[in-house]
Amino acid sequence: MKEDTTTEMTSEITLGQKIRELRGRKGMSLRELATKAEVSAPFLSDLEHGRRGTEQLDKIAKALGVPTAELNKLKGTVSAEMKHWLHENPSMVQLLTEIRASGKTAVDLRAALAKTGRG
Repeated sequence: MKEDTTTEMTSEITLGQKIRELRGRKGMSLRELATKAEVSAPFLSDLEHGRRGTEQLDKIAKALGVPTAELNKLKGTVSAEMKHWLHENPSMVQLLTEIRASGKTAVDLRAALAKTGRG
């Protein structure tokens, strides 16, 4: 049976946690993954602990045997398309600010939308 390495969009897992999880599933040490991905072990450790971001996800994904898109969706950056949309819809920025202040998570909000038949 093929191992499922996809992450549900409702997950609250971080990029670093996902990399560590996938590395663990593969039975790889941090140094082994760093060598295979051609990055330094301290860099990878910082990434796993959320202390830095990276543009090296393609190398890391390849070394882990997963699609780069799986890691990119956890990257936590805003695409140029999304920045443009937010610029064109400034009321959404206020809404996002209110959501952040509410303390609700993405999971909470998706569940609320699902209850209304919109999610």
